Amino acid sequence: MSAAQPGRVTNEAAASVDPIGGVGAGLVRRVRMASRRDLSWTVCAVAGMVLGWELLSAALGRAPVSHERYLPNLGTIIHTYDDLSYYWNGGFGVKATTQGGPVDFGSATLSLIQNTWVTGLRLAAGLAMGLSASILLAALVSWSRVVRRILWLPAHAARMLPLLAMFPLFGLWFGKQERGAILFVALAAFAIMFIVALTAIDNVPTYYQQYARALGAGRVRTYLTVVLPAALPSMRSGVVLALGFGWSMVIAAEFIGQTVGLGHVVLLANLYGRTDVLAVLALFIVIYAAVSYRVVGGAFDYLVRWRE
Repeated sequence: MSAAQPGRVTNEAAASVDPIGGVGAGLVRRVRMASRRDLSWTVCAVAGMVLGWELLSAALGRAPVSHERYLPNLGTIIHTYDDLSYYWNGGFGVKATTQGGPVDFGSATLSLIQNTWVTGLRLAAGLAMGLSASILLAALVSWSRVVRRILWLPAHAARMLPLLAMFPLFGLWFGKQERGAILFVALAAFAIMFIVALTAIDNVPTYYQQYARALGAGRVRTYLTVVLPAALPSMRSGVVLALGFGWSMVIAAEFIGQTVGLGHVVLLANLYGRTDVLAVLALFIVIYAAVSYRVVGGAFDYLVRWRE
């Protein structure tokens, strides 16, 4: 056997000296390789979607009268961004186009920010109301047999309502009031989250409560500090589903009575046959939904960090 060179440590010697460090380094390398593979697949997926969109746009062709594409391509979408200026109501020293304001990138960005902000507030308020109501009602139904007998049927009846058939009624009931759109989003969130929350609470093992009661905790305290926190991780899927469905419902709610918001812009663009504007808005709504998924997912992971 040849002697090891001074100042060098073989891999076998390093592993024998620090086996945990060797395993940890290997794990880090595998995680990095997996992350790179995931990023590569994501880039390929995005590229494939863009290519498919371009091919479909070319295959569908143009309308015979207006000579506009039935499905706008990427270049048309980028060029159309400035047309969002027509949906700017004015402010911050920039006039609306109806008052002689410019049709440029700045006005379009202000219009996008304004409508996104209004829609985002309605979505957040509706989700907060709907999720809170569904979790509270599910907790009451699961906690008390009397409450279950009273509220079981009404809660499931509300969950089974056809939402898309309901939003014209909300327009009739509330008109242009903000609470109409917010309550519609809340109803949509409730319809999804109630059964998820109820199932999560019912699936908490009974011995959790037995252990807490054996240590001297009362029934209410056990329910609040043991049962509900234990059910929280299983509610993540319901929250994510309600968030995704909420984006669709808030756009639908803004079709009726609202004068500001992404849904109002979608309505006007659809009314005037602006498929290019619809494509721009669809792209941004997808981006907003993806970002909101990550934010809510990260917040949920932080809330249930005690599992790790």
